[in-house]
Order: sequence, then structure tokens, then C-alpha cells
Amino acid sequence: MELGYGLVKEQPFFRKELIERVYWFIQLRWVAVGVVLVGGWAAYFFEPKLPIFPITIIALFILLYNVIFFLIWLRLKSFEPHEVRSFTIFAHTQITLDLIALYFVIYFTGGIYSPVLIFVIFHIILSGILLSPVSCFVYAILVLLASGGMIALQKSTILPLQPILFRSPLFPYSLEYPGVLVLCLILTAAILISAFLITSVKLSLRTKGRELLKVSRELDASNAKLTALYEMVKEMGLCSELQELMDSATINATRIMGVKGCSIKLLDDQRKTLKFASAYGLSEDYIAKGSIDVEKSPINREIIQGSFYSIGKIDEKDYFQYPEDIRKEGIASMVCLPLSVEKMVLGVFCVYSDVSHYFVESDVKFFSLMTDLTALSIEKLKTELNKTWFLKKAAHQLRSPSNAIYSMLKTIRKGYLGPVNRKQQETIERCEKRIEILGHVINDLLELEIKRTDISKTIIHPVDSTKIMKALVSLYQTHALEKGIDITFHIEDSLPEIMADEKLVDDLFTNLISNAIKYTQPGGKVKVALSREVQHHVRFEVSDTGIGIHEEDMPHLFSEFFRTENAKAYVEEGSGLGLVIVKEILDRLKGTVSVKSKPGEWTCFICMLPSV
Repeated sequence: MELGYGLVKEQPFFRKELIERVYWFIQLRWVAVGVVLVGGWAAYFFEPKLPIFPITIIALFILLYNVIFFLIWLRLKSFEPHEVRSFTIFAHTQITLDLIALYFVIYFTGGIYSPVLIFVIFHIILSGILLSPVSCFVYAILVLLASGGMIALQKSTILPLQPILFRSPLFPYSLEYPGVLVLCLILTAAILISAFLITSVKLSLRTKGRELLKVSRELDASNAKLTALYEMVKEMGLCSELQELMDSATINATRIMGVKGCSIKLLDDQRKTLKFASAYGLSEDYIAKGSIDVEKSPINREIIQGSFYSIGKIDEKDYFQYPEDIRKEGIASMVCLPLSVEKMVLGVFCVYSDVSHYFVESDVKFFSLMTDLTALSIEKLKTELNKTWFLKKAAHQLRSPSNAIYSMLKTIRKGYLGPVNRKQQETIERCEKRIEILGHVINDLLELEIKRTDISKTIIHPVDSTKIMKALVSLYQTHALEKGIDITFHIEDSLPEIMADEKLVDDLFTNLISNAIKYTQPGGKVKVALSREVQHHVRFEVSDTGIGIHEEDMPHLFSEFFRTENAKAYVEEGSGLGLVIVKEILDRLKGTVSVKSKPGEWTCFICMLPSV
């Protein structure tokens, strides 16, 4: 994207070509000097009358000014690319001196009949490519005038006639009519046609370049909008409250669309009124109007029925329930779309502009995508909130009876209610074990709710991850030693601070390290590393030689309550919520996690944490 834009921005293709070819002229001139000297002296042996010494002096003159040009280039190449004027003047100077030197060579090798004359077209072509069309035709006319002047001066004997390098029976050496006229017409046609063709091609390329520039700018704008939309969706995904999500949507929509304001209105349970749930860029007086009766607002009624509405100029009263308030607010045009998920309309999403006919078709299409993504985010968060509420409620409701059952089982097992034989005692102990596992699950559910609340409310700031990791080393070395596991820590010195929260980072490290120890057999190894990563990240890596993870289980690792079959077989206890917390922490910190594993042999978790 950036490369395509850079190639055509303000026609830099031609500018870049000019700057490169200015140096290319200098390089080519070294070759030209060598060809003139070698070719001239070689031709001298075939044509002793050839004035070799003037040609040699011309070649040395070209060599001299080329050295000067090279020194000037060394100074010019440090200029900024947009300073094209200096390069243009430099190009004109080179072409002019080259043509002067070339006409001296032409004169001494036969004048109008010289085979070297063909090289003037080379300079016309280059001036047409690198300079303006006017410059190209000016050079073409100057070349023709120079050729005509040379003929006139030779015919008047002011300039002595020079022998030609090659003779042809078709063109005897003469300046008399009609032979010289034919040559002049051919030369004129060749030069003018060359100038016309090269400038036509260049103008066509410039037109195509402008069209490409326009498309590139549109793509650049679309890319910027899509990037902003992606960031908006990520931000909404981190919201834990519905109001926070909707406020994020209205603020970002206003910024991305470049408009006056934005609002989200949600339907009530009876689906008869709309109420402002979030607004940005609108006055309190406008929002304070209260609920909007769908039946009295034709525009909102049609939107709720599934239509999108775009108004280029607000001037019809029967569109709105309160048209005078819209004018007072300074709203001149708007786009409104239904917030819907699978044909279920949740409300209305609107953007407002203070400019008439502000929105074009592409804006409506883009806003439609934004609306759909916002509706999905709202519905997803509602589902998550309902699920969280249910789990929290269920956990609270289960805690008391499970504790009571556990206490009663304990009372029975200890014989307080009568004798218990060995077989009954074993059965009661198994029941107690199951109740303990249930108690752990209930506690994990309640802890998950607390952690989610903590994650959503944390303020991100620079944190020293090294300090947090070093505080955990002795704790987990003791834990690993008790299980007969060899654990090693590798912590790089002078790591940059990460953008995080101390408690979240501690939870992240704790979950992954404790999991590695938990699922590694005695005699195994666990390695923990904290190191610098390129592109402003710190790498946290935990690897073990434990039970491993099967490929088919990988997509479900960060799902709530999911535990692999080999994990259940190895350790009965576990709620499957630890990795959920890990993923939610990394999402909040804008980090990433990847997992590699070989079943029965090893597992490696790699987390990337953004640094300051």
C-alpha cells in the first residue's frame, strides 16, 4: 500500500526517473568519451582526411565537464528528493552541453551527412521523458535550427566543408538542392515525430499516474478506516460493561467517520420506543428529550423494520418526531442503520454531520459494516454478562448446600451418628472427595468473576516484569522440588518495562508456571524464560516435559471449563478456567499467546507482552 502510494504521489515516478537519469547521464558520458576517442582514431586509419585532432579535443572537453558534473552530483545527491528544481536545471545543463559537443562532432564528421547526426534524436527522447513537453519541443526546434544553420554556414563557406566518415552513392557529398532538402525533411520529420510520440506517451502515463494516485489515495483512506475499525472492534471486545461498549462505539464511530456526532438508541422490551443508550458529539438538551415513539417517527420506524436511511439534507418535517430539535442541534445530514443480529433488531445506530450531502455511497457501506460489528459486540457482551450472572448466581447457590453436605458426610464418617463399617467409610470418603472437587469448581467460578472485574478495571502503566518474575522464583522452586521436578529460570538483564498491571502480570506468570508443574511427571523439567523480543515486546515462555496437548484440543484450550482428556486422566482436580484467565489478561494487555506441543513429550506456551 505505502509503496504503491509512494510511486505515484505527486508524480514521483517521473521525478525519481529524472533524479536517477541525471546520474545515469554522467555514467554514460564516460563511455561516450571512450567511444569517441577510440572510434575516431580507428576511423582515422580508414579516412586519413578525418580531422582527428579537433574530435580528440571535443572528447577531452566532454571529459572535463563530465568531471565537473560528477562533483556537482555528489553535492546534489544529498538534496531531498522533492527539491526537483535543482535536478531539472542540472539536466538542462547536461543536455545543452551534450548537444553543443555533439554538433561539433557532427560538423567534423561530415555535417548534415554525418552518421553521428542520428544521436540528436537520443537527446530529444531523453528530454521528452525527463523534462516537460515544452522543453522537449524547444530542444527539437533548437536541433533543427542548429542543423539548418550548419548547412547555411557550410554552403556560404563561412564554415569549411569537412570530409564525411562514410560515403554512399545514394547520397553524394553535396549541399546542393534537392539532395540536401531531402535530408533536411527526413531529419525534421524524424525529430518532430520523435518529440510528438515521446511527449504523447509521457502525457498518457501522467494521466494514468493521476488516476492511479486517486485510486491509491482512496485505498489509503479505506485502509486507514479499516485499521481504525479493527482497533474499534478490539476495544469493544475488551469492554466488560454494556454502557462502556456503547460509549466506545459512538466515540470511535464519530472519529472514524469524521462527523459531528453519533448515537445508539435501543428498543425497549415492548419494541415501541427508542431510548438514547449512548451519544457523542450531541448536546444534553438533544439527548434529554427522552424516549422516541417509534410510531411517531417515520424514519426510525422504517429503520427498525430493517431499512437503512441516509438523508443528504434535512428539510422535511415529517421525517422526525422532533424536527425542530434536529435543526437546532445543527445536524444537516445523517445516516441511520438498524443494529441487528440475525434479523433481531436491537436498536438504531446513527451518525450525524453538520454538512449537507456529506455522506456518499462508500460511507454508507462502511458504516453498515461498522453497525453490524457493533451489533455483534453488543449481543456477544449481553450473552457473556448473562452467562457470568448465571454462573455467579449458581456458584453462590451451590456453595452453601455443598458445604453442608460435606460437613454431614464428615460427621457420618467419624461415627457421630452411629457406627460406620470400612466399606461405608470408603464410600463416604469418595463422596467427600467429589464434594471437595465441586467446592474447588465453585471457588474457581467466584474467583473468575473477581478476576474479570479486576481485569476490566485495571489501569495500564509501565511495569517491571523482571521484578515480578524474580519474586516467584523461590516459591516455584520449592513447589517443583516437592514434586521432584527440575525447574530453571532464565531472566535477561535490563529488560524494558511492559505496559501492564502488577497483579495481572503476577496472575499470568502464576497460572502458566503452576500449570507446567502440575502436568509434568516427577523427574521432568520445566523451563521459564523472560527475554527481550524485537518490535517492542517482552517474551515470556514456559516449557515443560509433561503430558502434552493433542492437536485436536488446541482450538479449545482457552474455552471455559475445557480440560483435555489426558489432563483429566493425569489430574482429576481442575476447572478449566486457568487458561481462560491467561487469555483475558493478554487481551487486556494487547499481548498474544501461542502454544506448541507434542503429546506425551512436551508443551511450550509463548506470550508476547508489549513493552514501553
